[in-house]
Order: sequence, then structure tokens, then C-alpha cells
Amino acid sequence: MKSYREIFEAPKRFTSDKWDHYLDVYDRHFARFRTGRPLTYLEIGVQSGGSLCVAREYFGSTARIYGLDIDPNSKAAEEAGIANRVFIGSQSDGAFLTSVLAEIGAPDIVVDDGSHSQADMVGTFLALFPRLAPHGCYIVEDTHTIHFPSHQRSDTGLNVYDYFRSLPDKLTLDFMVPEARRDRFRTPPESRTGDIRTRNAMAHSIGSLHFYNSMIVIEKAPYREPWRRIL
Repeated sequence: MKSYREIFEAPKRFTSDKWDHYLDVYDRHFARFRTGRPLTYLEIGVQSGGSLCVAREYFGSTARIYGLDIDPNSKAAEEAGIANRVFIGSQSDGAFLTSVLAEIGAPDIVVDDGSHSQADMVGTFLALFPRLAPHGCYIVEDTHTIHFPSHQRSDTGLNVYDYFRSLPDKLTLDFMVPEARRDRFRTPPESRTGDIRTRNAMAHSIGSLHFYNSMIVIEKAPYREPWRRIL
């Protein structure tokens, strides 16, 4: 199968504007989805539609490819038969995002290449990540816009790095419970009873966080309690 880079660099009907190193990051995190089973791909920020062209070829004809953009001209990718649908609306509109999810179901992949405002990058993640498929992948692109005065609007006073840098330590909240550290986590999971309920609701479903130049990748995974195997 062709790599994401090979598909991106080949001639295609619509163009796309991406930083070169993104192409290898996509392959690193998207390759596991190329199983032939149907998947749902949602890209926020369609622009001229080139990345939807790449997604269609990369994931194949069974993939459900969706776009979301504020520009009605982005419907061209849908009209050309590349995207199953391109929704026209703002990612900052929570009701609109809810209506999109009601139609497409749980996405396997979300790529946020939309407004790049700090408020939207954080707010859209909070709205969509809980609805992502259990082993899904969420990408926030062009996070270097943190340095652009025109993109620094924030509803909470947090920028995109303030928020995502706060998550790694939330993945280990289980270790706040002393008896769990000493006894529970040394017991095979099938022998344990009850639940530990100290975890942050969002971090509960994060499997991994990856920080790249101008890009953050969050992979979802069902939560598993730690187990220190003593052999």
C-alpha cells in the first residue's frame, strides 16, 4: 500500500496545504486503521479538499469520509464524490458539532485543521473526544498559532498547550491511593474487587499523548488499572 506521503505528493483533483513533517506523523498514527474495515474520518477545516482526497485513497472506498468547514465552497469535495458529506458550520458552535455527530456516529479519526484559535482547539477537543471511537485518534494541527495574536482568543484563559500539558499527570491519578500502590496493583486484575474512582473523567480514556512540532496527537484506549507484575 502507498504511504500517506506517496498519496499526498501524487497529482490529485484538489490541493492541500500541509507542513511536510505532518505526512510522516499521519502514517505513524493512521497505519493501524488500514485494515479494510469501514471507519469514520472527520476533518475540521476542509479548505480546498485535498486532504480529503488523500484520506479517501489512503483508507479506501469503504471509509466514511466527512469534512466540516465554514466555507460553502468546501462542498466541492462532496459534490465530486470524494467526501461522503461536507458539513457547513462553525466548530465553535456546540449544537452544530452535536448535530454532526448525531449524523455520522462515533468518529475513528478526528483531524482539527480548522480555525486554530486557542478557544476552538480546546473546546472542540472537549466536545468531540468523549464521542471518539474506543480506539480512536484525535489530531490537533498547527498549534504554533499559539504565538499569533490573531489566534489567541480563549474562553478559559488556557491556550492549547496549557490544556494538553495538564493531561499527562492525570493519567496516573490511581497512584494517589496508597493502599492501591501497596496492595491492589500487585494483585492480578481478575482477582480485584470494586473500582478506584479517583481518575479525571477525560484522562480516563486517553491511551497516549504525542507532541510534535505544531501538532498534538491523542490516542484513545479503554482504561486499564496498573498491574505491577512480581515475577
